[in-house]
Amino acid sequence: MSALAGFVLVVIGGIMQGTFFLGLRYVKPWKWENVWSIYALFALVILPVSLAVATVPHLGAVYSQTPAKDLLGIFLYGAGWGIGAVLSGLGVARLGMAIGVSVVIGISAALGTLVPLVVNAPELVFAQKGLMVIASVVTLLLGVLLVALGGKERDRSQAGGAPPVLEGSFAGGLAICIFAGILSSMFNYALAFSNSIKQAALNFGATRFGSVNAVWMVALLAGFIANAIYTLYLLSNNKTWSNFTTPGTGLGWVIAFVMAVLWTGGVVLYGHGASSMGQLGSVLGWPVFMATMIIVSSLWGFASGEWKGASSRAKGLMFAGLVVLMVASGLVGIVNKLQ
Repeated sequence: MSALAGFVLVVIGGIMQGTFFLGLRYVKPWKWENVWSIYALFALVILPVSLAVATVPHLGAVYSQTPAKDLLGIFLYGAGWGIGAVLSGLGVARLGMAIGVSVVIGISAALGTLVPLVVNAPELVFAQKGLMVIASVVTLLLGVLLVALGGKERDRSQAGGAPPVLEGSFAGGLAICIFAGILSSMFNYALAFSNSIKQAALNFGATRFGSVNAVWMVALLAGFIANAIYTLYLLSNNKTWSNFTTPGTGLGWVIAFVMAVLWTGGVVLYGHGASSMGQLGSVLGWPVFMATMIIVSSLWGFASGEWKGASSRAKGLMFAGLVVLMVASGLVGIVNKLQ
């Protein structure tokens, strides 16, 4: 597969990831923990395990031939990402969507791009390619900032500054979001630092596509742990177990499954696309993946009426941010062609 085709797959994966949240709007009378628990079971366990088993010959032998420290590293990266996902929900509930999501995604995008660049290709950091990657990250952060300002202005113009869902200090919420962003970047580390497991899968007859699925199985199973603990806590604390058997909730199960297909499908396409983009695949793919997610989720927000009644200034800031994010993706595309 060509580097350009890999780039396109990363974009498609980002579109799928930017779309899957829509399902949360249509699951009543289920609560968040109901749909999220079923979604997480499919997205982080059933689908990745099924894909790995179907596409990696001698899967057990692949893992046994992978150095234990490398397997542990992928597992810990996945577990860290899972904790980051839970913390991002708590932080966003304190800071609000506009600031909270932007802080988490901004930090995750920056670290998820720059750390693999420095570790895997330190000689390129100050070369043309490396400098352009850094420029794309800076541009992406500027786009995220504009999106955040647009979201904040929207909230102010629509509701006079609606309070966050959870009470708490701004500093505390900001600290949670920063930590969540740091941990969330580990999702990309699982791919960037997984050469040994991918090579083992290739040695046993897997395709490049299958070799990446062997990585995701370990990382996503690890990420499931934190998500399962948190949703089980909420189901018990909020006494929402009974929602699963409430008449008329069959649609909730379908929506949770579709969400899982979109999310896991996006991850699979990102992994396959990034792996096809050459030495800097995980470095180049990650900011494009993040930018596409923000652009698509924002456009869905406009389409679903989230911006109804927002001021012209709010909409202007948001569109400016989306344009800057597209420029950031374009810069990565240029770097991709330089390879």
